[in-house]
Amino acid sequence: MTNGVVPYTHWAYFSDEESARRCAEDLSDYVIRIRPPWEEVPDWLLLAGRDVGPEDDALIRRHHEVQAIVEKHGGLYDYGEFTLDLSTGKAVADPILTGEWKMGGDR
Repeated sequence: MTNGVVPYTHWAYFSDEESARRCAEDLSDYVIRIRPPWEEVPDWLLLAGRDVGPEDDALIRRHHEVQAIVEKHGGLYDYGEFTLDLSTGKAVADPILTGEWKMGGDR
């Protein structure tokens, strides 16, 4: 990561897989993962990741854009987050997005 650019992941929940997949099509410039429901969460989870720069306005605009796309497809937008490696304090790609950390429902 250079120039303050860090990985950022948006989270959204959908009642059905088809809606999540249609939403993913509208987020084609993101790395997308769609996870099936599992015991603790009855909805489909869509993760949309992309590197972001340090400009606060750009991040706010991106939140609004992703939220509008998620809601257009009937989903619940659960905002986004940076993930930190606790051993280094540096932002890393979300391990759920990269598949390094398995959630319930993963196969």
